[in-house]
Formats: sequence, C-alpha cells, structure tokens
Amino acid sequence: MELRRYWAVLLAVVLALGALLAPAHVARAVGADRDVDAYLRERMVATKAPGLAYAIVDRRRIEHVGTMGRGGDGAPVTARTPFLWGSVAKPMTATAVMTLVEDGRVDLDRPVRSYLPDFTLGDRTAAARITVRDLLTHASGIPEVTDATDRFEQRRDPYRSAVAELADTTPLSPDGQHVYSSANYLLLGAVVEAVTGRPYAAYLREAVLDPLRMTGAVTTPAEAARLPGGHGYVYGRPAPAAPRFDPAGPSYGYVGGTVVDLAHFAVAHLNDGDFGGTKLLRPASVREMHTGAARISDTHRYGLGWRDDDRNADLGTRTIWHGGASPGYQATIVLLPDAGRALVVMQNVYGYFQDSELVASALGAARILAGGLPRDEAGSTLYPGLLTGLTAVAAAVTSATGWAVFRLLRPAARPVRRRRTALATGAWTLLGLGVAYGAWIAVPDAFGADPRLIRLYAPDLGWLLAAIATGGFALAAVRLGCGLRLSTRRYVDGPAPTREERARPRNP
Repeated sequence: MELRRYWAVLLAVVLALGALLAPAHVARAVGADRDVDAYLRERMVATKAPGLAYAIVDRRRIEHVGTMGRGGDGAPVTARTPFLWGSVAKPMTATAVMTLVEDGRVDLDRPVRSYLPDFTLGDRTAAARITVRDLLTHASGIPEVTDATDRFEQRRDPYRSAVAELADTTPLSPDGQHVYSSANYLLLGAVVEAVTGRPYAAYLREAVLDPLRMTGAVTTPAEAARLPGGHGYVYGRPAPAAPRFDPAGPSYGYVGGTVVDLAHFAVAHLNDGDFGGTKLLRPASVREMHTGAARISDTHRYGLGWRDDDRNADLGTRTIWHGGASPGYQATIVLLPDAGRALVVMQNVYGYFQDSELVASALGAARILAGGLPRDEAGSTLYPGLLTGLTAVAAAVTSATGWAVFRLLRPAARPVRRRRTALATGAWTLLGLGVAYGAWIAVPDAFGADPRLIRLYAPDLGWLLAAIATGGFALAAVRLGCGLRLSTRRYVDGPAPTREERARPRNP
C-alpha cells in the first residue's frame, strides 16, 4: 500500500512538473514565432513589399512558416508560391561544388583552367592563376559588372557563351582581395558542367535539390515561366516587373522555389549537411564552407558561398548568411549555428537603393530569433535626391527641346545676328550632347553599372536616364536644325538695332 502511495505521489509530481515546464517551452517557441511574424509585418509595410514568405527551422525540421501579402498575379502568397532567390544561389552552387570535391573530382586549389581550358581574361596571366577556391570566395579579382551576367536571350550553350564573354574583362585585384562578382559563380557553373558532362541545372537537381526534397525549385526557363511576377520600385512604390531568367544564371542568381524548398536547404546546412538522415555533405565540408576566408571587414568575412560575420556575437552566436536579388525578387537565408535555429525570408520586390532595407528585414528577424532586438536600418538618402534631381533635369531638357521645336517651326520674323546665332547653335548643341553623355555614360559609370542593369534593378532611375539621354540628343539635333534654318534668313552684323530704329518705317 505504502509503495503504491509512493508511486502515486511521484507520478503526480512528474505530471505537475510536466504541466509547468512543457507549456513554458511551447510559449517561448510560439512567442518567438509571433515576435518574428509581427516584426516582418512591420517591415513589409516599411518597405512596401507586396508579398512575403518566411520560415523558421531548427536542426531537424521546419518549425514555422508564415506568409503574407499577394503575389504578382494578385493571388495570396502561400507556402507553395515560388519566388526567385537571387544570389542565395551561390551557397547552393558552393554546395554542389563541394559534393564534387568530396568525390575527388574537383580540387579547390587547382587552377580553373584545369577544368575550363578555354577560360581567359583580359589579363591572361592573372586568369591562369585563378583557382576554384578563388571563385568560391570571390578572390579572383573579376569585377562585379561584366557583360556575361543577366543575359536573357536563349543560347545553345549558355555557360560556354557566357564564359567566352569574359575574355576581354580585366581583373581589378590580382592580389587575391575579395571583390564580390557573380561572374565567379557563373564560372563555377561552367566548371560543374565540364566535370560532370551534364547541364549545371541537372547536376544541381541531382546532387542538392532532390536529396533535400526541394520539389518546387526553379532552375530552368521553363520552370521560371510559372513564377508570379515580381515588383520593382518606381518613385518609391512597387510596380509590376515581369520575371526574367538567365539560362546561365542558376549557378549565380537565377534559381528559386517555395519557402519550404529554401527552408529544407537551411535545415541541411544548420545540421552539418544532414537532412532527415540524408547525408548531403560531410560535417567538415560544411564547416569549411561556413568559415570566413576572404576578408570583407574586421567583423565580416566570406567563406565558400556563405557570409560569416559577428553581427550577433553579443547574443552568443555566429551568423552565417547570404542575401540575394534578381529583378523583382529578394531573398535571404540566415543560419544561427550556436542557437540551433535558422530563418529564410523571401520578398517579391527589389530595388538597388532599397537593398539594405530589404536585407535588414531578414537580419532583424534573425536577431529576434537569437533573443535580441533588431537594429534600426535607415533607408537610402541618395535615392530621393537622385529621383528629384533627374526628374528636374528631364523636365528641363523636355522644355528646352519643346521650345527649340517651336523656334524651328516658327522662326523669329526680325533679322537675326549671324555671330550670335552661330554661338547659340553651337552652345545648345554641345549642351544637348553633354546631357546625353552624362545620362547614358557618366552616371552609370559612377554606379559601376551599364544602363541595362540600372533599368533592371532601379527601373525609375534607368528610364529617367534613358529619357534624359534621348532628350539631350533631341535637343542637340533640333537646335542644330534651327541654326541651319536660320542660315537661310537675312543676317545683320554690327550692334543690334535700338527700339526706335526698329519702330522707324522702312523706305519702300
């Protein structure tokens, strides 16, 4: 009897402790999810993102999925809505390369030419020294902007054609400094094709996507056709942007899928390459990928396809992450290895000048997940100033061209001065050509981009620059036409006639 009473009391104590402890654990988890959800809703309003999806994971599973807003097709965003992920493709490409490293088919420290004999740059000696590891850490010196990326035309052999486009590109830093460039990962896609003898997208699916059950992944133009449209910013507000897809882009920035797909990738990397018993990579390979090798700043380094920084060191965890964007979409994946949690965030809007604000949404949510408070992220002060200035210039050029057209169609009735007309024609023509040069060449050069990329990632500024350049050429042409038209009229030399002289009747 006493023994039964003893076990009854012990069972009651255990049940009581369970009732107290278990709900507390659930409350913490639910509370964190709610805080992240509330924060991302606030950020969605601040960034004017039309649609957003996110997931929180631990080392074994997806803990929570949240969706909000609408896709480009007007339908509510769900867990099955596909997005493009931009440069989040880079850690995926690095993962695919590391599977070949583990198989002994790729050596990180061998020159790229060992696998791509035709690869060259404007500096052939520098090209010969570049290794696979240099590509993975962005230490090749290839500049950020090249003619090889963001190409949307169909090509028979996209990667081979894109590699050939790099032949005239001159490296910026042959001394191994970190220079972020998507062309590095384009080359890695070509290396994978050369080693496996298969299209890059096919190998990525076999080696990474299928083992991680990323069944909704987007890796080909045909799969990209089912994407709902994204958005770009026009005068600070989201405007529809049709999906674009580079056939040679899956290795550097044109890959996508659902929030569940990206969450599976996060689980695998958070769990040392293991996804539900599927060994994608060895733990040593994953640790090498996550360890910063190329210095970006004192607290931020780039590993093999991942950023490694100390932004949450005060909360007791490293932060391994990568953000990415393609026209109309933005995504970020954040691993908190010491906290055993990870977060992925996808948004269906992107703008070059809004990049830091969009990335801050994910990094702030990750900081909440790590037990801290998000840091404030100020928006770009350059963007509104540029919009105002370029709009004013466009209006001025349009007005000047309109007045010149009026002068061309209805020239002045009184005699004109030859020298003054020649000087005015030359000055206005040079001004128009100077404005066109500034809008089409000087301003894009200042941002390190060509007009094509500006129209992709900052469409309002891109089209303003195009309008100003067109207006400048038109102004020069019309003013030159005015000068030629006036050359057929009667000219006078000497001082201009006074008002009394102009009013005096002329002799017949």
